[in-house]
Amino acid sequence: MVEYRELTDSKIKDLQTKRAELNDKLQECDNEDYAINIGKRLKDVINLKELTPQVLHSLVEKITCKNDGTVHIQYSFVNPLQET
Repeated sequence: MVEYRELTDSKIKDLQTKRAELNDKLQECDNEDYAINIGKRLKDVINLKELTPQVLHSLVEKITCKNDGTVHIQYSFVNPLQET
């Protein structure tokens, strides 16, 4: 019974963390400057002739590689259509 309670508490904590992350993303998407900032970044990328480290760092937050070879790229902007 105690193990079930601990498991349930753990799931609740994970869901609360996920909810907070999703609320942060929603807030960013609702920000008036969001569309302007993403438009500027996209315009810069469209006119890009060479991918420099500065450009890459401005677009990518984190790259994670798993042991199975799977690569996950976390961008520095939010895609409101992306499933989480």
